Amino acid sequence: MYIIIIGCGRFGSNLAKGLSDDGNNVCIIDRNGDKLNALGSGFNGQRIKGIEFDSDNLLEAGVEQADALIAVTSDDNINITVSLIAEKIFNVPKIIARVNDPEKNFFYHKLGINTINPIQYEIEILKSKLHIKSLDVISALDNNYEIIEFLVNKEKPISVGDIETKYHCIISGLMKDGVVRLTKKNDQIHKGDKLICTVHKNDKGKLINYLCKEIFL
Repeated sequence: MYIIIIGCGRFGSNLAKGLSDDGNNVCIIDRNGDKLNALGSGFNGQRIKGIEFDSDNLLEAGVEQADALIAVTSDDNINITVSLIAEKIFNVPKIIARVNDPEKNFFYHKLGINTINPIQYEIEILKSKLHIKSLDVISALDNNYEIIEFLVNKEKPISVGDIETKYHCIISGLMKDGVVRLTKKNDQIHKGDKLICTVHKNDKGKLINYLCKEIFL
């Protein structure tokens, strides 16, 4: 994908590097040249210094060919302005803007702008970490395997068989709506279910990270 990022603060710079590392073509625009330079030589994307919502800068960035534009400056007015320009003038297919002030969230939605809220994400991350406290080690079978019980916090359903294959574990018990029963391979696991699982210690962290730490993306 070709993605234009507006704003090279901490959030924007990390996003630009991450998307570029994933194989996307990335251009980032910011009026602060020092922030652009801070991306370092490891960033392979394009950098443009200038007013973020200036049409000439957007054209230089290739906005007419962009698959997506993500506005993540620390100024809601800039994010809203550049999002509307990208949509109304340049018809960018996918536009996402960062909400900085929760009280302005209404304006984004009123204008039909898709949003992300990093503050809310951080809250959800903290909440999801609290869910890890509900993990109990029922028994250590030996130096390698444990039987654990934990609450699922993953939004998207997944089958028992897929979990067992991916994380080399055995799910023996499922508590759903307060009822405990043995599992079948095609049982669908949903958020709020509780699992009893035998897993290798090397795979436990990855399993818990996948099923307990998701933050609704």
